[in-house]
Amino acid sequence: MNVKELRKDRTTRKGWVRKLDEIVSEIVRLRDKKSVTSGETEKLTCSHLFSRVAYSTRWEMLNCHAQTLSENFRHEYDPYPYTQWFIKEYGQEAYDNLHRQYVTPVQFKTWQLKVLYEQLKTVKQSLIQKDIVAKLNLADI
Repeated sequence: MNVKELRKDRTTRKGWVRKLDEIVSEIVRLRDKKSVTSGETEKLTCSHLFSRVAYSTRWEMLNCHAQTLSENFRHEYDPYPYTQWFIKEYGQEAYDNLHRQYVTPVQFKTWQLKVLYEQLKTVKQSLIQKDIVAKLNLADI
């Protein structure tokens, strides 16, 4: 172990929440590559079908999809297009289940946030590797 690993982790709860938000956003943009509602590829953000205020769905991948910055902003005032896309893509039952998860309060301890972050780092690495393989395969064609 190196010195950094031996030092006590001083990341605060707020710090872990911020790290989780960042990595989920990166994963979503890597996974989707374009806006789910318009197909645009510029200025992508991580949009949440249900608000980030609920930790129960804040980092749930089914609740997070890529949208442009303007679409994400518009979703705050007009959730219909994104909601309709979700129902068409995943079905009403998935929407209802996700909503049920959203309204169910969940509390995370700081150590649970850290564990979730480590799991998401693995997901991100997997997506990056798949992207590299796909690019290599395209180069062979």
